[in-house]
Amino acid sequence: MTSTTEPTIVPLPALAPAQHKAQLWADDSQQVFAVVMGERVPDLPARLAGADVIDHDCLLPGALEPELQRRAPYLVQLKRESAFTDWLLFEAGAGLGDWGVLVCSPAKRLFLRSHLRGLLQARTPEGQQIALDWMDPQVLQIILPRFDAAALSAFMGPVQSYVIAGAQHWFTASLNLGQLQSRTVPLMKAA
Repeated sequence: MTSTTEPTIVPLPALAPAQHKAQLWADDSQQVFAVVMGERVPDLPARLAGADVIDHDCLLPGALEPELQRRAPYLVQLKRESAFTDWLLFEAGAGLGDWGVLVCSPAKRLFLRSHLRGLLQARTPEGQQIALDWMDPQVLQIILPRFDAAALSAFMGPVQSYVIAGAQHWFTASLNLGQLQSRTVPLMKAA
């Protein structure tokens, strides 16, 4: 008779906000981007126009009507030391909820933008084309584990990891030897 045992899950220790941030920029070959959902961040285009970021682009192509431009997702290349970066990482989640996701990638911004734009549409098993808000943290956490190896590799493309910077914990998903690797690390509360 063989016995099967469930793997022991050891909870990860909480990290201070500065430790979470340091992990994002730990690999010099990676750049840190945010995909920010305009429908979740009021006046995002105006906020980005005055933000201390490397650059930003709308993920929806072409000329957009003003209302669609305000609600659209934006790819933002973050600076490590920036008031906007700190606001996005540590305040936006608490005040706005699920604003979007962080993307760590060695790719140049325009190449990454092209890849991420390609993820905005999906095909159902019945063949129907649908819009996919993959940058919604809840959606991302649902779809990633459902991909087979080929689909996961295609979805990741030039992305090294996706990070969800939440108010209580940070979730990281990456591809390792064709397998999805994910972890959730609590955010240490200020004393």
